[in-house]
Amino acid sequence: MTAAQPADALYDILRGVAALTGNPIAADLARLVGKGAPDDLSIAFNHKQIASKRWLVDSLAEVMPRPEGPVWVLGAWHGVLGAMLLADERLSIPQVVSLDLDPRCAEVAAVLNHRHVASGRFRSVTADMMALDFTEAAGGMPGLVVNTSCEHLDDVPGWLASLPAGLPLVLQSNDYFREPDHRSCVSSLEAFKAQAGLSELLFAGALPTKNYTRFMLIGRK
Repeated sequence: MTAAQPADALYDILRGVAALTGNPIAADLARLVGKGAPDDLSIAFNHKQIASKRWLVDSLAEVMPRPEGPVWVLGAWHGVLGAMLLADERLSIPQVVSLDLDPRCAEVAAVLNHRHVASGRFRSVTADMMALDFTEAAGGMPGLVVNTSCEHLDDVPGWLASLPAGLPLVLQSNDYFREPDHRSCVSSLEAFKAQAGLSELLFAGALPTKNYTRFMLIGRK
């Protein structure tokens, strides 16, 4: 892993938080930091990122706690959402496949989720989500596909049209139009519903933040 060695103080603090809370993700994060974490790990673990992922996990536990197959997380970055999904006792997930286009992410995600890698419940993949054929995916058809980065896609309806009918999905987007890399933002939850065009909708909600609102849909293609 190519990264600068973090300050010993941060490593010690995270180990203390893990001991205080008994949270295994905190212990895994401390281990990752001790090995040398990438500079943008602080963004992946900032309060807004974690809040949106906590919202997703809580909502999924209510409407789809037992996906019938592996959960594919697309645009998964450093594997934080995968760690949260596998740690939540309300969910029964056989495996998380954590996919990102950036080849630097796979190793970081594997280190963060090292316990689940060892048990066969986590694997990280470097690939382009736009080129995936889920009918031929290694390990069989996903039980759930998660895409929390719909705003980054050039063509959300086009990507969805490439997926198998009936595929369970969790989708997130936002109305943060001023971010240059956001190419498919939506202005409202209703606009996101129209953009996604899901055949079955189990959950639809909005999570306001200081600068934008995040939208989420859970359902079937």
